[in-house]
Amino acid sequence: MEIKDLQNKWSIITHSQIDKGYKSVILTPECKSDLYLGINKDANRCLILSLPENHNVDFKTTVKENLSIEFFRDTNFIVLKLIDNSFYELFDDLIISMYNRIKDFSDVDDYSKEFILTFYKWNEFFNDKNSFLLSQQHIKGLFGELLLLQFYIDNNESAHVDDTLNSWTGPFDKRHDFTFDRKDVEVKTKTESALDIRISSEYQLESNPDKELELVVISVTENDGQNLKSLIKEIKNKIQHKSGDYTIFLKALNMIGIDLKNAGIYDNYLFKPGSLIIYNCTDPDFPKIVKSQTAEEISRVKYSLRVSSLNNYIKSQINF
Repeated sequence: MEIKDLQNKWSIITHSQIDKGYKSVILTPECKSDLYLGINKDANRCLILSLPENHNVDFKTTVKENLSIEFFRDTNFIVLKLIDNSFYELFDDLIISMYNRIKDFSDVDDYSKEFILTFYKWNEFFNDKNSFLLSQQHIKGLFGELLLLQFYIDNNESAHVDDTLNSWTGPFDKRHDFTFDRKDVEVKTKTESALDIRISSEYQLESNPDKELELVVISVTENDGQNLKSLIKEIKNKIQHKSGDYTIFLKALNMIGIDLKNAGIYDNYLFKPGSLIIYNCTDPDFPKIVKSQTAEEISRVKYSLRVSSLNNYIKSQINF
């Protein structure tokens, strides 16, 4: 099941005249439960789970700002309704996730429970995130982190894509941008012409005990190439293709104030990746200022690091 399949299904029912109930179409016969796409008389998009006759579920109708879920006893339908149709892209992503989670369940208790749980898991993402705008420098840094995340997904850095998604810890104010079992990773994104990268604290290049620390420097050209929204969509497609939990990615983006709906605000910021260089920060000779080697009286350290002088510490390099 892919987004284009959903779009074809929606096109079948979207322009139908509806006086009552729903105009619906089965999501796919491959799903063991009876799952339907529906449109109600108010043109709201719905995902409908049809339960066997006389089967009862015990939960309260929940109406949130942009999403609701309700059980109709007369039809035995659980209806997940999109209240604000401007979130249609995210709603399609929810449906793909729902399908992947329940398609193989044949027991009604299992698939009805998962249907309800998925609503509560996704509801938090159906909110506007326009409370503040990020600077171009911030977007450039985020673009670099996402580029590296995509690289890790493509190269199976972890056994499962969900582990890779959980490794992106930068949005949660952790010490390093990526955290794996055996290594941590700090990411810096600079323009091709820049000679230096900026280290913003004495903790950024401080390694954790028994773990390696890599510094990844990504060089980009500005005002050319790809915008943030298209890169997010690429990563989303890869997650869905690998049957990963897309909500892990959404939660991290939301911590930064980004979602697919508002990412278009930054469409004028374009970046074209040139190279990705991985440095071994664990080498005792690597030039850095870290807390463990700094006097207690010194704090809030910021400094520039000349990357052209770090060739001896290069572990690998990729040119795009």
